[in-house]
Amino acid sequence: MTKVSSLKDKISLSGNVLKVIAIIAMTIDHLAWMGIAEYSQAETPAQIFLHCIGRLTAPIMFFFVAEGYHHTRDYWKYLGRMAALAAISHFAFCYFAYQSFNPFKNELFNATSIAWPLMWGLIFLRVWDMEKTDIWLKMLISVVGCILTVTSDWSCAAPLAILMIGRNRGKFHKQMLWLMAIITLYAVAFYIFKNPTYGMVHMASWFSVPLLSIYNGRRGKLRWLGKIFYLYYPAHLALIGLVTHTVFS
Repeated sequence: MTKVSSLKDKISLSGNVLKVIAIIAMTIDHLAWMGIAEYSQAETPAQIFLHCIGRLTAPIMFFFVAEGYHHTRDYWKYLGRMAALAAISHFAFCYFAYQSFNPFKNELFNATSIAWPLMWGLIFLRVWDMEKTDIWLKMLISVVGCILTVTSDWSCAAPLAILMIGRNRGKFHKQMLWLMAIITLYAVAFYIFKNPTYGMVHMASWFSVPLLSIYNGRRGKLRWLGKIFYLYYPAHLALIGLVTHTVFS
C-alpha cells in the first residue's frame, strides 16, 4: 500500500459526513441572502466569501443523487421522494426568495428550487440505463428534461451533471471532469444572463472535488441521516423566508 493510499484511508469521509458538510454550506449560503434584495448588494468581499462556501453544496448533491440511484432498492420510491421534495420545496424556495409561487413569473435560473432538476437527474439515469430504448428517444427525453429545468436553480446543469456522474461511476476522474465542465458552462451562462460576479462565484464549486475525492464509499453509521435532507431543505428555506419577511420587510 502506498503512502498516498494510507493517508486517504486516515482522512476518508463517509457519505453522511459529506452530506452534513453540504447542509452546513447550504445553510451558510442561504442565511447570507437574508435582507439582500439585489445581487449588487451581495458583492462585498464578505458576502462573496460566504456564497463561495455555499458552492460546495450542489456538486455534493449531484454526486449523491447518482450514488443513491446506484444503491436504491426501489427506484420508483426514490423518484417519488424526490418528486414530493420538488413540489414542497418549490413553495419554500419561492417564499425564501421573495418571488411569486408561479414559476413563470420568476427570474431566469431561479424559477424553482434545485430539487426539481435533481429529480430530473434521476429520470435521466433511468432513461439512459434502458438498453432496449432507442437512442433518439433517450436524447428526446433528455432535451425535454433540459427545457423543463432550464430556469430552475442550477438549471439543466444539475440533471446533466447527475447523468454524467452516474454513467461514469467507478471512474472518479471522469466524473469530476464532466461535473466541472458542466458547472463551468453554467457559470458562463450565469455570468452572461444573470450576474457576472456570481457567475464567477459558481466556479468555487471546484473546491468540492477534494472533498469528494476522499469519499470512502460508505454511507456511515446513521442510516437515517440521508433522509434528513428531505425535511431540512424545505424547512430551512421556509424558516429563513419567515425571518426575512418578518425582520426585513
